[in-house]
Amino acid sequence: MALPVLASAPLNPVIGFRKSAPSAPVTRSAHLRSLPTPAPLQLVVGSPPLPPALRLVTAAGTSTAQLGDELKVLGTWRSPFALRVRAALNFKGLQYEYFEENLENKSDLLLESNPFIKKLPVLIHNGVPICESLVILEYIEEKFSDVGPSLLPADPYERAMARFWATYSEDKLIAPWLKMFRGITDKERAEGARETLEAVNALEGLLSRGQPKPFFGGDDVGYVDVVLAGMIAWMQGTKALCDVELLDAAKTPLLVEWTERFARLDGARALMPDVGRLVEFAKMKRAKMMAATQTN
Repeated sequence: MALPVLASAPLNPVIGFRKSAPSAPVTRSAHLRSLPTPAPLQLVVGSPPLPPALRLVTAAGTSTAQLGDELKVLGTWRSPFALRVRAALNFKGLQYEYFEENLENKSDLLLESNPFIKKLPVLIHNGVPICESLVILEYIEEKFSDVGPSLLPADPYERAMARFWATYSEDKLIAPWLKMFRGITDKERAEGARETLEAVNALEGLLSRGQPKPFFGGDDVGYVDVVLAGMIAWMQGTKALCDVELLDAAKTPLLVEWTERFARLDGARALMPDVGRLVEFAKMKRAKMMAATQTN
């Protein structure tokens, strides 16, 4: 089974930004906020060759069977990266099967689909796996360009900027957040907190540029919105986990409003994990990690 493996070098954060918008307006094929409400997830009893993980089938969206396509997503409820993929498919209106994986007992399907790094998420399209969330988002955009609204803008410069901010979020928000959460020393945790807060302030500034828009994509959800979506619940739970307030109504009002606005969208509402449950899970995992570190 062929497994495409793509890699890209981090973007240089020192990059020029045009002060004026492109002369040609970007035209969207549809307003994402007007998509129909997804139908509830249905529990289906799994059977070989499905993995032992819980299988959930989404009943909403464009019938991929009519398109001659079969889409499956392997993920976990808490994964910000799997949430990105599911949100993109929801906003595109594409029907897919979702498999809730147990990372303590990875399924054969996951191990066969991503044998090199054995991580989530994985999109399986007609039996062929695509790995890494940003790669998957690009694949969905290209493969299903004629289905539903586009997440990337039509203008090449704006597309480049969307990709830049997606990479910025990976390197400057998520990576230091993990350092803050997993850090062994006070110094390491403090550095992670400082770097994470800098990224949050940069994103607040991005939302405030020019005339404020409801989404990073403008009037509708775009690529950066989907990339950041998986971190909403984690950022909301950071105060309880790390004693650091990332979302402050006084300091980052636009980002706070964005998180609330995005979480209410039809394509996102059913995907957002409960913050309390997420915090309890993260505390348990960190305790185990720290115990293992002390043992070694």
